[in-house]
Parts: sequence; structure tokens; C-alpha cells
Amino acid sequence: MDSRRINLLSVSIMNSNLIQEKIEKILSFVNKEYPDTSIVMYDVGARYGIHYLYTELLKYPNFSVIGFEPDEAEASKLNENNMSGIRQTFPVALAESEGTRTLYITKHPGCSSLYPPNTKVLNNYLISDLLEVVDTRSIDTISLDQFIDKFEVAKPHYLKLDIQGAEYDVLKGGKSALTNNVLGIFLETHLQEIYLGTGLFFDIHSLLTQLGFKLIYCQYNPNLGGEIVELDVAYVKNTNFLNTTADIMRAVIFCLVHSNLEFAANIVRGSTLDETMKMSILKILDQPLDLQERIVDSADLYINSKVELRKIQEDWWK
Repeated sequence: MDSRRINLLSVSIMNSNLIQEKIEKILSFVNKEYPDTSIVMYDVGARYGIHYLYTELLKYPNFSVIGFEPDEAEASKLNENNMSGIRQTFPVALAESEGTRTLYITKHPGCSSLYPPNTKVLNNYLISDLLEVVDTRSIDTISLDQFIDKFEVAKPHYLKLDIQGAEYDVLKGGKSALTNNVLGIFLETHLQEIYLGTGLFFDIHSLLTQLGFKLIYCQYNPNLGGEIVELDVAYVKNTNFLNTTADIMRAVIFCLVHSNLEFAANIVRGSTLDETMKMSILKILDQPLDLQERIVDSADLYINSKVELRKIQEDWWK
């Protein structure tokens, strides 16, 4: 294997361990300094349990997950399985509004959707067989805002959406929650119509930026022939929307879960926290209070003078 690839793998593992360590430290800090700070996540499309990115948060005593899974059998399994990471799962289909929709059940149950698979597009990829429709059924839907009003459950701070093309619908049906409660959103989206009639990444990005969210994470699915078609993206509320200490800490934690130390640090720097508290948190993040402290002179051919110092392995440039 190319030594550069080995180095990149080593750096990736080191970064992952570093982020995990910082998440553990910040959770311990919040639990000590702000013990009443709860974190509630709605997991919409909860099949198979909590996403691996959020498993570290299960160590935090005030973190809870409410799941939504329209497959009643799967919802029952999640409610019976203490290892799923989900406190309670509702056999409910969230959409833009209350009504009745057709659920297209596919060969791989995790690919089932409120929208029919787009065979014209899918035939270009090896995964097309998994999205073959094997059954359909009518299901009742409800919007996110309607669900929050109707059921006596905690309001969400984080929102995770993986519902095969219906993510945009849920966001449109949850504008009140997105405005007043939700601070972080993690979702799957597409650049092409994998499912017919769905909103795409550009629609979602436009909506969320209008509501004060910033894109902080993006990763593509490599299993579509290497083409960038499907994305996992994360958004967090901009600093000026974070009005309480609890919200500031929730946003910082969300950024760390998605490996964005820099945005987490910027939230702290621009927050209403006092200087002592800012310094304590930034110390955990290994970030300075003053950004000028990260500016250095360099004669390196690959680093311009007066640029942000980056940790670069020398042998990468050989």
C-alpha cells in the first residue's frame, strides 16, 4: 500500500480518537457545570437503532432519543430492545402534513419510501435491485409540528432524518420546531431523484439556511459507482440564534459529534458566555480564544505566510 495512504488512514484514526476524547470531556464538563442541560433527539427513520455517530452521547445521562418508524414490527423491536439506544419509538410516518400516503415497500426494507423509486436513474447503479418495489400499503402521516402539538413528549434539540427522499417534506412540516427548538439536523439527501418527486439537497439547503442553519458536515455515499449522488449532511443553528447557555452547549456537542471542532469553537467565541467559561470550553477543544493566536509565519512552499497553522505530516509532501 502507498505510504501516503497508510499515513492518511493513521491520521483518520487519530482524528476519530481525538474527537471521541473531546466529546467525552465536553459531556463530562456539561454534566458538572450545567447538570440540568437535557438533549433530546428525534430519530426519524429509526430502523436498526441509533446512528453510530451518536453512540458516545448515550453516556450522557440527560440524552434521550425518540424514534419514528412506520414499520410497526420494526418499531416494536426497537421498543423491546434496550440496546437500540432509543428510549421510545412511535410507529408513525412523519411527512409535510396530516393525511394518507402510499408507502412503497422495497426488497431491502431500509429503502422503503413514501416516494416511488426512480428506476430510470437507479438502473445506472448496482444498488437498483435493493430498491425494487415488492409491495405497497396506505399509511397515515402527520407533520413534525402536529406531532409535537398532539403528543406529550419532549421537544427535539437534534433531528436525524433518514427516510429515503421524504426528508424535505418533514422539514417543511416542522418549521415551528426548526425555528423554536431544533439546533442540529443530521440527514440523508440526494443530488438526483433516486425517488420520484422528492426534494433534493439544494431544496433542503435553501430552506435550512433561510431558517438560520449552517452546513457543518458533508459525506457522500461511495456505493453509487463513485459518483456523488447521496449525501449525509449536518446543519447547526448559527451563533446568533443560540440564546441560552444550554443551547450553546447543545450546539457545541452537536458540532463535535460531526467532527467540526472549528465551528464548535466559533460558537463559543461568539457566545454570551463569560470569558472564564469560554476559556474552559476552548481549552477542552484545544482552541484559542483569540483567532490571531492561530496565525503563523511560514516559509514552507505549501503554506502561505500568515495562514492558519495546520498539522501536516512532512512525508505527505515527499
